[in-house]
Amino acid sequence: MALLRVGIGGLPSERPRAWFAAGLLECELDSPAAAVTAFRQAAPRDGRATLAARRLEEALAATAPDTPIWLAAAGSPWLGPTGGSRLRSRCADVAAQRARWDDLDRCLPDLDGLPDDDLRRALAAVSRRPGPAGDAARVRLLTRFPAAAAGLGIPVDELSRQLTQAQLAEQAQGWLAANRPAEALQAGRRAGSAGSLVAGRAALRLRRATEALGLLQGSSAEVWAERADAYRIIGWAAAPGQQVRQFAEALRAAEQALKLPPGEPQTPARAHLLAAEALTEMGRFGDALPHLKAEGVTALPRFDWVQRRWHVLQARKGQLALLASAAPGGSTRVQRLAAYWRAAARAGAGDTADLEKLAASGLPDLPARWASQRLGKPGVAIAFTAQPIETARPPAWADDLLTLGRVADIALAWRADIEAGRAPASEWLGLLALTHPQPLDAIPLLVKGEPRLLSGPWEGLPAALMEQYLPLPWRQELETAARQAGVPPWVLAGLVRQESAWNPRARSGANALGLAQILPGVGRETGGRLGLRVRTPSDLFDPATNLAIGARLLADWRRAFGGAWEPALASYNAGERRMRAIWDATGKRPGPLFVEALEFPETHDYVHRVVLLAEGYRALYWPEGKPYPWT
Repeated sequence: MALLRVGIGGLPSERPRAWFAAGLLECELDSPAAAVTAFRQAAPRDGRATLAARRLEEALAATAPDTPIWLAAAGSPWLGPTGGSRLRSRCADVAAQRARWDDLDRCLPDLDGLPDDDLRRALAAVSRRPGPAGDAARVRLLTRFPAAAAGLGIPVDELSRQLTQAQLAEQAQGWLAANRPAEALQAGRRAGSAGSLVAGRAALRLRRATEALGLLQGSSAEVWAERADAYRIIGWAAAPGQQVRQFAEALRAAEQALKLPPGEPQTPARAHLLAAEALTEMGRFGDALPHLKAEGVTALPRFDWVQRRWHVLQARKGQLALLASAAPGGSTRVQRLAAYWRAAARAGAGDTADLEKLAASGLPDLPARWASQRLGKPGVAIAFTAQPIETARPPAWADDLLTLGRVADIALAWRADIEAGRAPASEWLGLLALTHPQPLDAIPLLVKGEPRLLSGPWEGLPAALMEQYLPLPWRQELETAARQAGVPPWVLAGLVRQESAWNPRARSGANALGLAQILPGVGRETGGRLGLRVRTPSDLFDPATNLAIGARLLADWRRAFGGAWEPALASYNAGERRMRAIWDATGKRPGPLFVEALEFPETHDYVHRVVLLAEGYRALYWPEGKPYPWT
């Protein structure tokens, strides 16, 4: 009542705030009709409009009021057309669940131009309806959104027999968009020539490159680009003597794609990057460079990998003349690796200035560590400060909600404003200070709020901020496990931070469990050697047990590689057998040649990340410890 009094008779500046808070409370009280009235008076904008729309939709769905209330809500001017269509789609969904077909007709928005989420919901609602309209919606749903159709119990396989080849091709694309490549491959095959492109893409998603080559038909730019990708995958899996021929085929296909008009905007950039990768692996570094510099290439996911290989292979072969001409862009790591190889080349000619600059950069990553080692220095010096973290307070509009204790509401609206660019990225730190999420959720937002956590320099950052970025729960259990296994605790901490972000209940797609991500079979065998009770997989959720096993595995792999940490970390991620061949081929020496010879992007990233995180943990919690290489 107090909010209503202010909304009706308060100062002009107070009325919208009071109506907004009243609308949120009415949603919580399951009074969506009253909430609609309050929000109309408040006319919220930006993040507050996002919050009001979310809470109003939740209240409407929970209470399922009569259709006029839904339609009144959907017609609210502050919602805008997109928000209104979303509410109408939700209204249709609720009406369909209750078999209220007249209400469904009244609620249903115009399907043309709806965003995919709203279109899927609207089609799902109509598909429940008996008769021709429901039949048509089911066909459209299983064609455009087959995963959603299957989730509703629609017999997708049976009904798909009635689809045309064009519809099956669209269905294959729908399966692929839902990350269901096996189903996409099946539908694409059934679509014949109309589905050959998406079938080939599905086969490539499944890493079945030879099969993809047999499926791809036609001569469009997109088909040739997928052929190039297939030959690339085959080349990476081939024996060393067979690789060049496969990469030559990839190059031929990529060049053919570049001669044709593209049907998709990203095709030219993809073809350039595929050509650059093939040329790089063939040792034709000068020819690869124009492709690396082509428009749009730096934004592609594999750009980092290809540019890194471009630098590394030249360095390994002693062909360093082109290194200063590398394509711009890429991640901080790739840029710093490029800087290391250029600096190493100049150091060979007696100029160590660039090595000195890299070693003094304030980010203790592997390029800086390698530069420091070449200079004969003990490590990369970093020091954190005792100053408090500078965080923004919640926006002024949040004061009323803070008084009401509605922190979750503030977080939702504030986050919407930051994500939309209506508030500076530095306010992520203020949002985190308000909500205190778990590390797994907090870490990505910390990086958005303070980019130096990812790109450096760390020198001078507040220790309190680093403690959020590098948390250390279960410190006692970790130190005990590390001491018993004979590994530095900061190395184990860096590994756990990378593996699970300190989530003791973490479970990977491969069923690795707990803090150090231990497979159940490995946990039973290694736990038995340590005298630990690991009778069921759930025993690996115990932090002390999990850390003890992870520490022992890491120590065992380090001994297997003569005390070297890099192949031990790589083996923890990818297995010893695959790392042994690379270790032998690079002369059984730790350092840049081994790490940069890793031909598995995930493992290469893993080793770099764990070393950087471990060095951060050492500087933060064990500053007396030995810096990398930790021996």
